[in-house]
Amino acid sequence: MLDITGVYHDVNPTWNIGKGSGCDTLVYVSEGKVVFWVNNDRFELEKGEALYVPYGVDRAWSSHPEELHQKYTVQFNWEDRSRDNPLHFTKQDAMIRIKPRNAPYFEQRFATLFFQWSGQRPYFELMSQHIFLELLTLIAQERKELRASPSKERIARNIQEYILCNFRKNITIEELASLAEITPNYTTVLFKEVLGSTPIQYLHQIRIKTAVNLLENTQMTVREIAEYLGYCDQAYFNRIFKKWMGAAPSHIR
Repeated sequence: MLDITGVYHDVNPTWNIGKGSGCDTLVYVSEGKVVFWVNNDRFELEKGEALYVPYGVDRAWSSHPEELHQKYTVQFNWEDRSRDNPLHFTKQDAMIRIKPRNAPYFEQRFATLFFQWSGQRPYFELMSQHIFLELLTLIAQERKELRASPSKERIARNIQEYILCNFRKNITIEELASLAEITPNYTTVLFKEVLGSTPIQYLHQIRIKTAVNLLENTQMTVREIAEYLGYCDQAYFNRIFKKWMGAAPSHIR
């Protein structure tokens, strides 16, 4: 059984953790860069990258000398390590470094996990286990799947870039299909194959990630944020926000 021992969110820390070994650890960098040492090998973990360090492996980290960072860290154990874990990669005694294809969704699930764990809402431990197992499964799934062809990757990345530059607008599948010069149905299929979500899901993920940042760092009202992000109906914005974050915008603030 999975036992989560801690969920942390570091925002621009200037301290470091010396060398040591401990429980299984999964780290996800949401901003900037951070320096890691695993078994004396030094490397820089960048925004959008995840790192799995198994139980007993020496690890250490420090802030990057030139760039601030933000990261999520989950420490966990399998209560009975003699039994097969449900995820193949956690059976290995080696670190795993991966850049998930659908970074916004990955980050949102970490944010929701941290919110559940730190808020200690009813059934937070059970909810945290489910969310974290989903994150581990997504990593395992990506490692098993074959990468998409270069042409599919290029088309999906062009669509992704367009969404990132225009996420406040009312983007339609037909508009994206015209951009990619393929059919609307195939646009959805191709994008999901490469990035793990449909274009519309990805659009909402970007908007909700931006909403969380605005809620935490500005004085904008929920209505103002909804309108800024292209949601004309605040009730609809609240439903979408709660679907992705597990709580209403007012709870996050």
